[in-house]
Amino acid sequence: MNYELNMLAQGRKNLVGLISRHNDKQLNLIPSGFKNNLIWNFGHIIVSHQILCYQKSGLDPVVPAAYIDQFKRGTTPADPLDQDQINQLKTLAVETTTRFKEDYQKGIFREYQSYQSLYGVELNSIEDAIVFNNTHEGIHLGYMMALGKSLAN
Repeated sequence: MNYELNMLAQGRKNLVGLISRHNDKQLNLIPSGFKNNLIWNFGHIIVSHQILCYQKSGLDPVVPAAYIDQFKRGTTPADPLDQDQINQLKTLAVETTTRFKEDYQKGIFREYQSYQSLYGVELNSIEDAIVFNNTHEGIHLGYMMALGKSLAN
């Protein structure tokens, strides 16, 4: 799983880089033809990882519960986030990756509640969740790149 965990860390660095290229107004803007914005996708990625890996393993997420409620599947952008909130998400993106790798190496993910993803894939273990999460984050990275390009026009 080292490869997958390193891939998660690199993907998060790429996401932070993408977010850092835009100001708070751009991050909060929902372009025509889209249902959400860059910063919601970024928060959603962080929260989805917490749900898929920690909650489905019967563990408490390491991000604030308010973020889970704000960015989980089925939500949409509500109030705009300010620069402090954006910076907190950037920090969480990196810190949760480091913490997750440490937690995985400690072996705290002993149980896993099977989960049928919207992509039609059943997750039966933390290893399944890690692989699926990387795919999920890659999909959102592509979506966010398209969102970012639409802001340049």
